[in-house]
Amino acid sequence: MRWLWMKRTDVARPWHLLPDEKEPIIEAMFQASIYVDLGDGHTALFWSDRWLNGKSLAELAPCLCATVGPRIKKTRTVAQALHGDLWTTDIFGALTVQVILDNLLVWDMTRTIQLQPDQPYRVCWKWTPDKIFSTSSAYKSFFIGQQPVEGTTLLRKAWAPPKCKFFIWLVLHDRCWTAARRKKHGLQDDDSCALCSQAPETIEHLLLCCSFSRELWFQLFHRIGWSAVSPSSHDQWLVVWWTRARKCILKEERRCFDSVVILICCMVWKERNKRIFYRQIRTMHEILDWVFDEICAWFQAGFSKLEPVARALGRLPGRESANNVIT
Repeated sequence: MRWLWMKRTDVARPWHLLPDEKEPIIEAMFQASIYVDLGDGHTALFWSDRWLNGKSLAELAPCLCATVGPRIKKTRTVAQALHGDLWTTDIFGALTVQVILDNLLVWDMTRTIQLQPDQPYRVCWKWTPDKIFSTSSAYKSFFIGQQPVEGTTLLRKAWAPPKCKFFIWLVLHDRCWTAARRKKHGLQDDDSCALCSQAPETIEHLLLCCSFSRELWFQLFHRIGWSAVSPSSHDQWLVVWWTRARKCILKEERRCFDSVVILICCMVWKERNKRIFYRQIRTMHEILDWVFDEICAWFQAGFSKLEPVARALGRLPGRESANNVIT
């Protein structure tokens, strides 16, 4: 969009008149994002610019605009068109009832237009207070009307391997192929949870509501000292519990807590996959040891925020761990 903006506002550019190819959706979004302050009307285009109460004639009188040739649309300025109502000579083709109605509408609306001599026209950008284009505002304009996904800010700031963060991104968007999702799409008949076999296996149930997962959360948090924020039977949504629980953690340990939450969710998902695809079932004690080893591996790989957890589990590697044992 930046090139389209510069082409409209900076005619001194040497490439200003060179032909270019634009994606239709970009061109449409750009046209919807600008409007024109007429000024003297010698630059604003009559048929294509949004100069009439912030709208273009293509929006106000589409049938009438369809009778005008593309070459004229690119060259006819507002000053030329209004001088002696020259725009009426641009109309070719059959005068249907709708074309006549559009013609009368444009005729009435142009009666009140007053050009301002010696004042140049100005292209205004709709999405900024100063009406000047910015790349950030153009990017944000594509997402206007969309609702943000809860938890994405937590995920973006959390420390974890990219593949683990991508998995949580799928969780937040409910795009994991759980048994319930597969049954919904007709891929299987049974949607029972692979860990507890007590309820349909949705992603929220698997990671937070499952009795097996809750036991894992409690056992780990008890060893770390976070048992007060362990998921309870009242917690039904991962993001809601995660957001509330991290507020009960010391501020300097919240980044560590976020990483641990992502790690446990990934480990639960891996355990579920092992049971389904490899028929491997491990006890809670074995899974806890597996999680402890994974926390230590993350810490050794450079995730220093996990130091409080590694210290609480007695898994600090090297000399520091030996010193803790001696003391």
